[in-house]
Amino acid sequence: MQQHQEFLEHFLGHNADSFTALPQSGSSRINYIASSEGKKYVVTYNENNLENEAFFYFSNLFNELDLNTPKVLLINEERDLYVQEFLGSQTLSEVIAQEGLSERVKNLVKKSLKALYELQAKTLGKVDFRNSFEYESYDDLPITHDLYYFKNFLIDVLEIEYHKSTLLKEFKRISKVIQQLEPKVLMIRDFQSRNILEDNDDEVFFIDYQSAMEGPAGYDVISFLYQAKANFPTDFKEEMLAYYLSFWENETDREALKESFNWMKMMRFLQVLGAYGFRGLIQRKSHFLGSLFQGIENISELNQTWNQISQNFPELYFLILRLKSPEVQAKIEDMIID
Repeated sequence: MQQHQEFLEHFLGHNADSFTALPQSGSSRINYIASSEGKKYVVTYNENNLENEAFFYFSNLFNELDLNTPKVLLINEERDLYVQEFLGSQTLSEVIAQEGLSERVKNLVKKSLKALYELQAKTLGKVDFRNSFEYESYDDLPITHDLYYFKNFLIDVLEIEYHKSTLLKEFKRISKVIQQLEPKVLMIRDFQSRNILEDNDDEVFFIDYQSAMEGPAGYDVISFLYQAKANFPTDFKEEMLAYYLSFWENETDREALKESFNWMKMMRFLQVLGAYGFRGLIQRKSHFLGSLFQGIENISELNQTWNQISQNFPELYFLILRLKSPEVQAKIEDMIID
């Protein structure tokens, strides 16, 4: 920590007034909030240079396009320590936790969706996805990874029985469908309220976009509106989906987006449940444990209201049903308490 503080102070040319580490969540990055002479800065240390290079690339591109993302002010020679501008002290997730679905929250959600569309539109055709971190596009590799993430870290951890070859064949068919969804844009991948900052003027800014890749436009909007922790009411989610769709003037794109939404819900819900299993049940991180039951509610509701799963992927359908069984629910409760 001392070395990291000295790096900032060398950049500033004087001592920092404060230098405080932030709690870590699902990432190995270490973030600090520093203040000096009335200004604040974010200092980040991350040993994963590939992740850092992706973040630097996208930050530079987004700033060239005048998008609401942080400027990287300084990078060390090893490229594992850098200083970013400070954009806000509260995340949208924290505002939602404090205020619920207040008028201010509704306004911030609308601003976030408008800013998301602007990012998607302004970056179209301007991204070299070879600079992406883990995946250049949401193709078979990341899709299969997300499906196995759900299977390996939730279903297998809970020891729920299923027919393995049948389920894996269904995963292959799901992947083929997802890869064909349009329109394709820059997909932030982890677009949710805890990665959106708001400032004193209620402007919104996006952070944690280093995993961006090319993918279906519907993925990020579904990730945001249907995140378990926010637990927005159904009518509000539908209203905001319509609001987001209103930005798309091309009717073909708009209809393709509508067709993609339920597929995106399924993929995001399953991927998130895998994360809750790994970060929560295995690593015991409270943020993820606290959202596990709501995550199961989300996929269960889709399982019952969208007939594509029951008709085309019956093994997955019955697997999701078992997540709501009294036996599995009790097992989760025991694992959370332990």
